[in-house]
Amino acid sequence: MNAALIGATGLIGQLLLQKLIDSDCYENILLIGRKQPQYNENSSTKITFIACQLTELSSLELPFCIEHAFCCLGTTIKQAGSQQAFIAVDKTACIDFVDKCQASSNFVVSALGASSQSKTFYNRIKGQTQEALVHLLAQTQHADSPKRLWLFQPSLLLGKRSESRMLEDLAKGAFRFASGLFIGPLQQYRPIEAEQVAAAMLACAISAQDPEYDSIQRVIVISNDEMQQS
Repeated sequence: MNAALIGATGLIGQLLLQKLIDSDCYENILLIGRKQPQYNENSSTKITFIACQLTELSSLELPFCIEHAFCCLGTTIKQAGSQQAFIAVDKTACIDFVDKCQASSNFVVSALGASSQSKTFYNRIKGQTQEALVHLLAQTQHADSPKRLWLFQPSLLLGKRSESRMLEDLAKGAFRFASGLFIGPLQQYRPIEAEQVAAAMLACAISAQDPEYDSIQRVIVISNDEMQQS
């Protein structure tokens, strides 16, 4: 199979990239992004990298057909510079990537609490993105080759980023200190290791190839709890 990955330089993306490389399921891995991610040079025969700005996604020509599309895009308003710039990454580029790949299986990192009705800007945009992706795939469904969408909804991500996010780092420290308080209904909000999210994405991708996989369900939401228990 062929896979495409965007966001491979991020916290989850860089971990997922290595898992895709190590997996025997993928013959070709297409990486799309503004800068080339780091990976073992011995794996270079599997990898094709296309350098482009996120605004150029819709005009790209892909070198091969994609069966599995993995989107690990994510930023902050501080990094992006404005709410509109944030939307350009976490919503527009995500939708453009999935639309361009036309993959039968799509795996997208969203967020815990994502809802288009949320009063929180971050969760509202994530929710709008989810709804747009569901609508997009519904428009391109074919009975003989159904398209599926997996939405992964992690809580606060734990792991070492290449760049510093001061507020996020402070929050991680506070959550680790109070980890014993995440019991009962609060358990769903426990911070999660980025490694667990990447592992869940690959596990879902592999299970999707099982002939006995449920052929009816088209949109599958993977909760923070589910990823921590897998």
